[in-house]
Amino acid sequence: MMYIGTSLGGCLKSLMANEVSEDEVMFIVTRTMCPDYNAFMQVVEQYYAEGNPYPRRSRHGELSDYNLSEVVALATRLYYSGRIHQPRVFDNEGRTAGHYYEYNHPAKLGHGLWMQVVPTNDNSTPLVVEAYEKYKMLDTLTK
Repeated sequence: MMYIGTSLGGCLKSLMANEVSEDEVMFIVTRTMCPDYNAFMQVVEQYYAEGNPYPRRSRHGELSDYNLSEVVALATRLYYSGRIHQPRVFDNEGRTAGHYYEYNHPAKLGHGLWMQVVPTNDNSTPLVVEAYEKYKMLDTLTK
C-alpha cells in the first residue's frame, strides 16, 4: 500500500516508530516553506529540538525520543527522493510573480496523518474488472 503524509513532524515520528514503512511513502505534504535542503534541515532539527508547531495526537511521543542522526538520515532520504511536497514554496513563488495560488493543506480538510492511496479501475475490459474486484477482496481480507 502507498501513503500520502500530511505532517512533516508527525510523519517523521510515525516512520521512526515503524508504523509506516519508508518504502510505502508516496510523498508528504508539509506546511514548511524551505526553498533548499539546508532550510529544510533547519526545520527538521527545530522540530527535533522544540517539537512540531502543528502537533497531532501521537502515540509515538516526541521526535526527540529518537536518535537525531537517524531522523536526519530519514528526512534527507525523503527530501532527495522528491517525497517532500511543500505547496507554500510554490505559493510564495506565485505571489512574487504577481499571481496568487491558494491551496488547502490536507490537514485543513480533516484527513488523518496518512492518507491511503487506493488504486482505481477505469478499465471496462471484463477480465480486468474481475481481477480488480478480486484484488479489492484480497486487500480487505489481509488487513
